[in-house]
Amino acid sequence: MAPRAGLLLALTLAAVLRILYFTGLQTGDDIVYSRIAVDRLNGKVGVSMTQETRAGFLLPMMVSYAVFGPGEVPLVLYNVLCSLGLVAAVWFLGRRFTDWRGATAAAMVAACHPILVRYASECHSDTPLAFWIALAVMAFLSALDDDPKRRLRILCGLLLGWAYLHKESTIYMGLFFAGHWAATRRDWKWYLPIAIPVVAVFVAESIGFAALTGNPLARYAIIRHWHAGRYMAERYTTLGSILDRQFLELPKLLFTPWYGRNGTGLINLACLTAGAYLLWKRDLGARIAAGWFLVFYAAYCFWPSSLSPFLPGFFLFEWTLPVFGAPLALLFGGLRGRAVVLVPVILLVSVVTLRSASDQGAVFAAGARDARAWLLKNPAARVITDDKTMENLDFFEGHRPSRQYTPFQEAKEFAGAVVIVDRFWTEQGKWWSRPAPAVPPSWRKIHETERITIYRP
Repeated sequence: MAPRAGLLLALTLAAVLRILYFTGLQTGDDIVYSRIAVDRLNGKVGVSMTQETRAGFLLPMMVSYAVFGPGEVPLVLYNVLCSLGLVAAVWFLGRRFTDWRGATAAAMVAACHPILVRYASECHSDTPLAFWIALAVMAFLSALDDDPKRRLRILCGLLLGWAYLHKESTIYMGLFFAGHWAATRRDWKWYLPIAIPVVAVFVAESIGFAALTGNPLARYAIIRHWHAGRYMAERYTTLGSILDRQFLELPKLLFTPWYGRNGTGLINLACLTAGAYLLWKRDLGARIAAGWFLVFYAAYCFWPSSLSPFLPGFFLFEWTLPVFGAPLALLFGGLRGRAVVLVPVILLVSVVTLRSASDQGAVFAAGARDARAWLLKNPAARVITDDKTMENLDFFEGHRPSRQYTPFQEAKEFAGAVVIVDRFWTEQGKWWSRPAPAVPPSWRKIHETERITIYRP
């Protein structure tokens, strides 16, 4: 009963933390994904932006919308389930590498790790990517034990193919298998049942893109256009900026508590220290987990989006880091009984970190929620507000608005409309600031909360 009790405890903790620290709408990629899901449910299919190429990520969201309708919970339900699944996957992987105590400790780290909790309820493809890759690693390790009919290796390849449909960084796992082959000198043909399903998924997707866009490699063309052609080229203009991105930015995000969210770096450092100790002890499980960690670490640092000019692969944000969660947790769990003793400290640091950042994720759509509540009681045919509040209100109406929304910068006539000023989005001097019109004395204030003020011109 003890092993199963450890898994149940970790899953319970994971569920509680993900409910308590649910972030809600973030007014970014989540709204983009939501609109795409609604469009595709209505039969409108396009491939013009990066988010539209992530078919594996969009399909479960579309199912969720079809069943429950558009909304914040249906939007991230798949992410939350994948995050909980990752905790279970870490526990089962830990059972292969260590004993039930080490597996429980690793699962507890995955359950409470601030990045894995925070981005469980944000709409990015990185948490599902981490989950499906963890399942692929489980199938691969099981195949190493006994796989005479190649079923486990085929399953591993299918899982990787599904992960690839979520995000193209799945291709970095090729480095993992190449490293395993180099270390073990196993016959290269043994890996073919893994590679063939991945290639089949790639070919099928390429055929689909060719039919839709005329370019079988549309995914990479779009990524190059948006990343190398625009965002990356704008930021990485000097040798110093490129070197910082390649050698310093990822270790700062992962391992320094003062760079990102307080406490996250301390937890990652504890996992890294445990891994270094286990590698010194020549622990086999630590070698596999470290290899898993290092292939993504190296790829995230050095894989380019463009060779001429040379540009890094993509921006590093905290939401791109969940893929490191499972291998780091497994390195920690490799300490077995000693890891269990340290789990309360990890949990304390995690909760303190999550509490300190709990209000940061709620501010983006808080004003729109207040405005939505008022509009439900006071119908208005035309609303003028900033573009981000407008996007939020459109989301809360399922992208089928019952009124006309106009952003401030496009408003020519205010008479007959209600004007909503969101204090967060219109706060001056911030990187997210939106311009708001000066309020004339003739405008009547008809509603006010801590977050918004509503006027009738």
